Amino acid sequence: MAEAIHPRPNVTTEVRNTRGEGEERIVDILVCPESLGDQQQDSVGTEESSKSLGTGRSHAVSPPWCPIRAVVVLLGLLSVILLARLLGLALQHKNDMDQVLLTLKNLTEQRDALLCQEDCPDAWDKFRCKCYSISTEWLSWNESREFCVSQGADLLVVDSKEEMDFISTATSYHDFWLGATDEAGEGMWRWVDGTVLSLDNPSWSRGGPVGGEDQNCLVRVSDPNQFKWAGESCEEQSRGVCEQNVLK
Repeated sequence: MAEAIHPRPNVTTEVRNTRGEGEERIVDILVCPESLGDQQQDSVGTEESSKSLGTGRSHAVSPPWCPIRAVVVLLGLLSVILLARLLGLALQHKNDMDQVLLTLKNLTEQRDALLCQEDCPDAWDKFRCKCYSISTEWLSWNESREFCVSQGADLLVVDSKEEMDFISTATSYHDFWLGATDEAGEGMWRWVDGTVLSLDNPSWSRGGPVGGEDQNCLVRVSDPNQFKWAGESCEEQSRGVCEQNVLK
């Protein structure tokens, strides 16, 4: 009886398969490292099953896909793009608002110039829509305010740096009363028209009011090379600046 001819195993093929399996496992590690343990376990199980069946050949397990990681990366990129877009819109909006505010300010000044046609009383100086008079008498803060009220005016409320510069150049007096006090509450400075005088205003001498409870009235003082504000006793004697609005 002739012996059965058994084909010789293709060693080259098996080596290539084994090498291919190694390459696939390397790819698996690069694609999804956290699945390495599961893949090795599946591979061992497959090899044991193959041996039990007598095949003696292990089959490579396809590398798993990581959809969650891909979604996280995609969401991160979308977040960066969205943030950049929002920053661009915010910057554009700020520029638009600045332009609108500048236009509104110019229109307001033009309107006031048209409405401020009335002349100031004799011996009063005019700046924009207001008239100013500096008293020639040395009075306390309350007496100075009473004098201004008798003239149809009130002590000066400073609305802008330009206004303060005008008053400073209009008189040679170094110190004079301004229309602000904190007599109603220590440290709560208010102008005579009710508006709040900020403690952070750069016009304060030495960075802010430093007087005690007996220095409750605002006076303009002469600092080196500039004029500043300071708290002073309301009973001190000084000149006062009266202000009258001529806006129709």
